[in-house]
Amino acid sequence: MLKITLLDSARELRFRLEGKLSGLWVGELRQCWVTASSTTVGRRTVLDLREVDFVDEEGETLMRDMRERGVELHATTPFIRAIVDRIPRAARCATVEEQPARAVNAFVCPDPS
Repeated sequence: MLKITLLDSARELRFRLEGKLSGLWVGELRQCWVTASSTTVGRRTVLDLREVDFVDEEGETLMRDMRERGVELHATTPFIRAIVDRIPRAARCATVEEQPARAVNAFVCPDPS
């Protein structure tokens, strides 16, 4: 069983979970997240795992997907923290628009023939 509580404010959307993130509940959380993510532009999204006592493989995959898309994962128990620590943080890559313009030096070599 998993209880999912959405806490929605001007600054963040928080998914507070209680129970086991496993089985059919993984799909339920994914659906909640996908549906809510259309409203999170400009706000942080947090997955609050403080009251979670078990995560199965599918749950870990969902947590990885969420983290890759910028969701912060908050855990306090040693077991859940160990799971979260195994999930790499999202890489922050610059987009083409964010990359500074660089001067290009062109050299013209005379034809050796």
